[in-house]
Amino acid sequence: MDVNQSTSTETNENSGLFSKGIESFGSWTNDLETLNKEFNDAKPFPNVQINNFFKPEIADALYEVFPKVSDDHKWIVYHNPIEKKHALTDFSSLPEFKQLFALLQTKEFVDIIKQISGIDNLEADPHLHGAGLHQHIPGGKLDMHLDYSIHPITGKERRVNLIIYFTKEWKEEYGGAIELWNEDFTKCEKKLTPCFNTAMLFRTSDVSYHGLPLPIKCPEGNSRKSIAIYYVSDPRPDLANIRYKAQFRPLPTQPVNEKLEQLYRIREKRIITKDDLETIYPDWQTDGNGFW
Repeated sequence: MDVNQSTSTETNENSGLFSKGIESFGSWTNDLETLNKEFNDAKPFPNVQINNFFKPEIADALYEVFPKVSDDHKWIVYHNPIEKKHALTDFSSLPEFKQLFALLQTKEFVDIIKQISGIDNLEADPHLHGAGLHQHIPGGKLDMHLDYSIHPITGKERRVNLIIYFTKEWKEEYGGAIELWNEDFTKCEKKLTPCFNTAMLFRTSDVSYHGLPLPIKCPEGNSRKSIAIYYVSDPRPDLANIRYKAQFRPLPTQPVNEKLEQLYRIREKRIITKDDLETIYPDWQTDGNGFW
């Protein structure tokens, strides 16, 4: 077979799920003015929940190919008191997700996010830094945090996060809701259960505390599944707090000993390693008191 013909055939097969482009999304794309108002009026910082994000057949197709953490993919494993999750950023063997992220970076889709967020100079991140597939198995968690503010490669400012959930058969008692906390970090003001084909768009800033700070309690074999992508702009001139890494913090009710405090300080600069845990907090797994 001719090489060009083979490449064309492969491309068509891989992009078939999203061959209709923006029409792959639900009817919410026809009501951007309402979503913009909800986004700007929301507390504790601008955010909006989008139901039926994809058309049902698209969402179901993505769910069917969402890889398990046991599958032979390059999952990055975070396993420490601050974050317990799996992340996948290599989509080379997942053509449906490779095409999905390409669609989410198109000018047409970025224009939609601009209209909802009201940020006119918003851009896609060609590096997809921090984006990807995320999965929390039983016991998974992600402490409350502020995202990095400055992209480590491009120097752009991270402005909005889009998280889309692919979890089926999820009950509220399993936990795993994303929590949005107030500026003073004294209370949670909004929760969103990770229901199938639901998305949340929210603005990142110095006060956009979010996370899932308590271990999830879903049965073995189930997991909290999501994909995340972030949009950036040129840095605002009044940007005060420069962060190149996420800044995590414990819940106000959580006891923090010296060992845990040391891990929080390390996490501000880099990922926590197995050596860190063995050296600083070797008994951490039996010392969580329900917080991990």
